[in-house]
Amino acid sequence: RKLSYMIPGWLHWLITAAILVILSSAAYYVFLRPYVFRLKPCRGTKEYGVCLPSGFLCYGIDVSHHQGKIDWARVAESSAESGYPIRFVIMKATESDTFTDPDYQVNITNARNAGLVCGVYHFYDPGTSPRSQAQHFINTVKLEKGDFVPVIDVERTGRSSADLRQDLIIFIKELESHYGVKPMIYASAKFHRRHLNSAEFDSYPFWVAHYYVVRPVTDKQWRIWQFTDHASIDGIKEYTDFNVFRGTEADFNSIRIK
Repeated sequence: RKLSYMIPGWLHWLITAAILVILSSAAYYVFLRPYVFRLKPCRGTKEYGVCLPSGFLCYGIDVSHHQGKIDWARVAESSAESGYPIRFVIMKATESDTFTDPDYQVNITNARNAGLVCGVYHFYDPGTSPRSQAQHFINTVKLEKGDFVPVIDVERTGRSSADLRQDLIIFIKELESHYGVKPMIYASAKFHRRHLNSAEFDSYPFWVAHYYVVRPVTDKQWRIWQFTDHASIDGIKEYTDFNVFRGTEADFNSIRIK
């Protein structure tokens, strides 16, 4: 209390104003910015309830049990009618070394039957042995010709960035050895820049998540961009993540099992 009497009135108001600006900015970016972005006029093509980024022709979604029971035949049929067909789906299979997504088997069976190119991801747990996680994924996921290479969803650091990178390479190499292909790494633009921006990951395809931007802000070359979590797809009751693929048909086939 004595200290407050020692601070000049003008400085007190300056500090208060600075705190209010910081809190207001944080509130805007966390709570308001997503809605402001969605409400902006779409100057390009609007489909699936979202404004599609310009310059892309290949679209896809990613799902888990959080999307509930999915009518995959309806997803394929309705998207084909839209003129912007969904070509691929990447679905969750495993997390850590024990959890298996309860809808994984039915999702991949029905999505394949609907003619969609399927990818499968593991949600990586930095607090669990990378080898035991890799074995859990390998025991669960039987990839077929034409499927995407296996995908690793990395969102948590654990003890440190260095420890994460060290263990993640072990996990990646286990999958690479088993499936005979280079897995794809999924991370947000910010997470990749802070924790995975290392030469040892440069040769692996990158799937970047960056919402509410015209283009993802990352130095890493990416193949897939998850640009929204708010797409409405016929055949799926809940909102769904939506993605675009960047590259040629040959590039698309380069991340598929031969």
